[in-house]
Amino acid sequence: MNKIHTHYDNLKVARNAPPEVIRAAYKTLSQKYHPDRNPGNTEAANIMKIINTSYEVLSDPERRLKHDVSIEKQEISDKYSNNRPDIITESISRRKSITDFSNDIYFHIRNNWLLFGFYLFLGYVLLIGTNEKTSQPLPRPKPYIESPIPEKPLYVRPKSAPNNHPWPASAGYIEGYKKLHTDGLSTVTVDNTQNDSDVFVKLVSLDSSHDYPIRQFYIPAFNNFSLTDIRAGNYDIRYRDLSNGGLSRSEAFNLKEISISNGKQFSSITMTLYKVHNGNMQTYELSETEF
Repeated sequence: MNKIHTHYDNLKVARNAPPEVIRAAYKTLSQKYHPDRNPGNTEAANIMKIINTSYEVLSDPERRLKHDVSIEKQEISDKYSNNRPDIITESISRRKSITDFSNDIYFHIRNNWLLFGFYLFLGYVLLIGTNEKTSQPLPRPKPYIESPIPEKPLYVRPKSAPNNHPWPASAGYIEGYKKLHTDGLSTVTVDNTQNDSDVFVKLVSLDSSHDYPIRQFYIPAFNNFSLTDIRAGNYDIRYRDLSNGGLSRSEAFNLKEISISNGKQFSSITMTLYKVHNGNMQTYELSETEF
């Protein structure tokens, strides 16, 4: 049977891999094939597109389930298609066995007329028994009731942040969340100036064995917010659209600090959110467990 190529193969993980393993595999591959690390390499860019597509499917529980069902259907189809010659061989073997048995009966009947009469009587009894059994009506199947598909609950905008502190009156940090990685020089500005939705945003560190937020903040519609004193490292932006509950994340980016003759050179970048026309931040779907 030909091996079916799947999104799991693209990320080099097992089909039963948990979300954290899939996320770690994606992180490793995206760092290897990211266009910033492979300038001018068309093959790396194509591989990166495949990796992104596979991760979008496998990080979404519903899309991953559909992908698993599709794989199983294809495997079953291939199995029966490839085994069809075995079914034919088995059928021929069974018919040959029946023919040999019939010839053996004929040999005994030819040499023993008493046995011949016995076989006639036995056949008559079996025929009556079969007719009596088949004449009985088969039980009717029980009524079939389709399992209802549970409806997703309607989204209601939360009145406060997840830590129960109120949303700020203007763009700013949310009270109650610690500010981490504050020993750096880099700056990140998140641009929401052309969007008509408020957003809850997280700056997430990607450098340890697990991802975690280092800054959590709120930006109203048509506003922006700048994060300062950020340590050098790898990060991404993750945010919730408070008008509809949608979750998104950015591509990973790197903040650098380089010593120069008269001080340090550091990163200062602006990330525009996805609704902005020609925005500079490519976004991807995000599950609740990753936010």
